[in-house]
Amino acid sequence: MKIRLTPVGLVWLIIFLVGSGAMVAAFVAEKPVLTNADQVRQIADEFACPVCAGQSLAESDVPVARNIRITISNLVDEGVEKDQIRVMLIERFGTDIDYSPSGSGLVGMVWVLPIVAGIMGVCVLLVTVRRWQGSKLTLLANRRFYLLLVVGGAVLISVLTGIVIAGAIGSRKSNDALSGDIRSSTRNLLIEASVSSSEEAIAIYDQVLELQPSNVEALTYRGWAAWREGSEEQARMDFSDAVVLDPTYPDVRVFSAIQKLSESRPVDAAFDLMVLDELDAPPIVKDLLAASRLRERTANELSRSGEIVKALELLDSGLSLDTTNVSLIAERGWILATTGDASLVDLGVDYLNSAIALDPNHPYALSYRAVVFSKVLRRPILAEADLQVFRALKEKPDVLNSLLSDQGLLSSGNR
Repeated sequence: MKIRLTPVGLVWLIIFLVGSGAMVAAFVAEKPVLTNADQVRQIADEFACPVCAGQSLAESDVPVARNIRITISNLVDEGVEKDQIRVMLIERFGTDIDYSPSGSGLVGMVWVLPIVAGIMGVCVLLVTVRRWQGSKLTLLANRRFYLLLVVGGAVLISVLTGIVIAGAIGSRKSNDALSGDIRSSTRNLLIEASVSSSEEAIAIYDQVLELQPSNVEALTYRGWAAWREGSEEQARMDFSDAVVLDPTYPDVRVFSAIQKLSESRPVDAAFDLMVLDELDAPPIVKDLLAASRLRERTANELSRSGEIVKALELLDSGLSLDTTNVSLIAERGWILATTGDASLVDLGVDYLNSAIALDPNHPYALSYRAVVFSKVLRRPILAEADLQVFRALKEKPDVLNSLLSDQGLLSSGNR
């Protein structure tokens, strides 16, 4: 039995083959790459800020929205699916923040109506084709034109369908990258940024955060580079976001404390430093603390602003980690000795004596004790003994030269 294929049947066969081929090609074709940052932005665009009016999570810059975006970044980098993130957000903040309609109830009609409309459109097309088949219009006389029209429309619809499907399924998880593993890619970029200028480093850290939005190292060091470039607001936001991402990351606590102290916020700087004391900081962080005398300078600012107890607590927190830290012992003695209280002055001198016993050439201990002997205890001979040792030092910090000069204990020729 032979099966004869009419021209109309041939048309529909071509439509079926082209459409099926496009669908298969869309599924097997290489998926377009969406970075983790792209996925975070897409999800944030689909949810309303819970405390803002008319703004999405992506648009709002209030702390709540920023914290939610950071949470989404973490989840995306961990490979959590979009639907799971949606459920988590709805469970926490309610259905009102979800811009995307659900598939149930009256709201579900938003999804159903386009499908119904599409089916109705196909039905209308079929009826129209059948009418054309039964009529004697000119179009039937030119079947080649009819075939080309239908086949061309089928190809166009199939191609568009393939593009839409390919775009909808394209994504990249935390273990994927443009080439190779994402962790290898970001690690190489971080190494490159560490030897680049601040401006170049910021651009590199931006690339890392495109690949991995929850990379706390990139966020922290981008903030540090921004601060050195004078972008204080950007630095403040990056440090804040990094702390939310990982409160136990030591580097961000140091950089944040440096910025806060420069902004005359010693109480906030002290908080970061005391949190740092509870962490397992690497040697490089400890070296930075020592080189910058960040803890001592913060304690000094606290003392000047009347927060003596907090200043002592900050120094004691550091001493609990290293009981022989001469710099901290000297700073504690200085703060106590300059309170004006007789008993505290004596205790302060004891600390200064201990510091010099540990390091007889420590410039801060010598300078502090010389000032206390000369101006507080009125013992100029003892003060001069410390000054002689200080003058003989090869390296004398400028801040101490200024201190002694202001007290009339060091002339410009003796620096």
